[in-house]
Amino acid sequence: MPGDAAGFYTSLPAEWASRHISLRGPCETGAVRPAGSLKDAMRIGVILSHGGLAGLWTPGCQGAASIAAAEINEAGGVLGQDVQIVHRDSGETVASARSAAEHLLLEERVDAVIGLQASHLRSAVRDGLHGLAPYVYTPHFEGGFCGPGVAALGVTDHEVLSPAIHWLAEHRGARRVFFIGNDYIWPRVAYGTTESVVRRSGGRMIGHALIPLHQRDYDAVLEGVKAARPDLVVIALLGEDAIAFNRAFAEAGLSGAVLRLTLAFEETQLLGVAPGNAENLFAVASYFNGTQDHDRETLLEGYGHAFSGRLPDVTTNSLNCYDAIHLVAGLARHVGHVDGHLMARVLRQGLPRSLAYKIMGRSVIGARVALAEADGTEFRVCENWKS
Repeated sequence: MPGDAAGFYTSLPAEWASRHISLRGPCETGAVRPAGSLKDAMRIGVILSHGGLAGLWTPGCQGAASIAAAEINEAGGVLGQDVQIVHRDSGETVASARSAAEHLLLEERVDAVIGLQASHLRSAVRDGLHGLAPYVYTPHFEGGFCGPGVAALGVTDHEVLSPAIHWLAEHRGARRVFFIGNDYIWPRVAYGTTESVVRRSGGRMIGHALIPLHQRDYDAVLEGVKAARPDLVVIALLGEDAIAFNRAFAEAGLSGAVLRLTLAFEETQLLGVAPGNAENLFAVASYFNGTQDHDRETLLEGYGHAFSGRLPDVTTNSLNCYDAIHLVAGLARHVGHVDGHLMARVLRQGLPRSLAYKIMGRSVIGARVALAEADGTEFRVCENWKS
């Protein structure tokens, strides 16, 4: 993470992949399973980037996944089997992401995989599973069918952009809009969605820029923003790229006059931006810390008990990883077997999110989208809508 947030969080220790967390005591761990005892548990692979641009989300996602597994195990497991989490680093390339999936399938013999990957790595994970295990894809994404065997839990660009841009136009006078994103699948689609929503809200797109991943020289882009004089800049940058750009944006003197709406951006990143660079910074997501009525009290209580002060607070990304573990357990119960191939077949045409929540036992949950404004190192919710 750039600046004073560097090294703020580290991944969970590797040995936690094969241990249990008890919800009854202060982060107690049980015995490590013998290496050859793979058939005694339902094994779920958790593929996350352990470094690079998306690595800052990994510790919280690992922690939330472990809480979900502990809840399931203390309730009797899945069809008589305990859930065991197996962590694997996806890396940042198509080759490394596919290799991680194949390792989990062939060497670790997992029954399912959950993962938070950039959209250009999603198909690599899916293909690496060869249709033999389901893949629950957790992050905010561009929308659409993610391929056979995949269930997507994250909100889509249209779900968040439509209400947020209309609200910013009505309440903050945001009519002239500039778009900045990385140059890969998600931001390219997000630009088109932004353009359509802005037009329907009575505004006008006045410029856009797509920049490579890891780029840190923003001078030309920021000069373009200054010249265009937008009311609002919509930002679709991945992980630490979003932190670095938002800091540069404020340091260029733009934050006082130009609103920013950041996509796939949450509290962990806001810590990296720092309060002095967060003026007029908005984010839109399905969950912000402190949001009520998400039916996740056990997650918040168990996570806080186990990890308070050592891992980031629960965010939209970690909440989705928690839900993903429960969805995998629900899929096994749905097909009546802990069998990756059978579970993947259920997802051959995808899975509507409403049905995913029903399978995981949360049929009455109301999916919400919230718009929030940065207030120091926290987000203050301005408005929320039914998704």
